[in-house]
Amino acid sequence: MKYLMCNLKSNKNLKEILEYKKQLVNIKKEGWELVLFPSSLYLSFFYDVPYSIGSQNFSTYLSGSFTGEILGSQLKSLKVSYVLVNHIDFLEDAKTSIIKIQNATENGLKVVLCIGEKEKQTMEETVDEIKKSINAILNNLTEKEIKNCILAYEPAWSVRTKEINNIEVLATIIKKLKEKIFNQYSFSLPILYGGGITLENITEIAKFDIIDGYLLGNCANNPKNICQILNKF
Repeated sequence: MKYLMCNLKSNKNLKEILEYKKQLVNIKKEGWELVLFPSSLYLSFFYDVPYSIGSQNFSTYLSGSFTGEILGSQLKSLKVSYVLVNHIDFLEDAKTSIIKIQNATENGLKVVLCIGEKEKQTMEETVDEIKKSINAILNNLTEKEIKNCILAYEPAWSVRTKEINNIEVLATIIKKLKEKIFNQYSFSLPILYGGGITLENITEIAKFDIIDGYLLGNCANNPKNICQILNKF
């Protein structure tokens, strides 16, 4: 199974999101799971779509009366399947990510745990930084909670600059992270790549089968791009 996850962030108004949904009404690709992360305002509009829906953010609370919070149980009632955790826009600490992963698992929501270095650096420095981040979170979770995670390698500098690392280096980083997970926990987790992905470079990235899918940002704002990407594979 490969994943194509599309983070729309705060883009689209009501008219635009309805048109966006309309253009994806019949989209389907065998062997791929498409996951759309619209603004929380519009999650209920995607209750009946043939692909999966994710929430860009959600509360650390399991239940209670908290103004403005979005609970995991509420998301589940809308047929939301995935949640983003530790995305670079959140500036979450490890403790917050741990609580969110625990809450998501409790509510039957799959976690997309975002990881990545803040600044461009050597491959060795990158791998070391990400391993420390992974340890700070996963070492405080149960096996069930860890297995509920999909990792998304998304370098913060790449998102900021819209540039992409050398693709062979990128693939090697993901390979080393997969080896780290397996050696430490004796099982594997899917690892996606996000950051600077375009229609032009995704074909080159896809040559490395070790990458289990992609987390799109700006590229996902046009639904035609999603269709074209899935048609490439």
